[in-house]
Amino acid sequence: MNQKDLLLISITIFLTIIAWVILEVKAISEEIPTDAEIQAATLEYTINTDILDLLEEKTP
Repeated sequence: MNQKDLLLISITIFLTIIAWVILEVKAISEEIPTDAEIQAATLEYTINTDILDLLEEKTP
């Protein structure tokens, strides 16, 4: 192999790694929810105290 072939292989590997990193960063940024999505997913719940009282009365 001459230097031209090695340069071509090196550039190809380098560009492949750069593309791989860019695609991984893009995929990760799409998975992370935005502030608006976090605020939109608020949980509303009610606690049934009757069940808690019933559990307190039980003995192990």
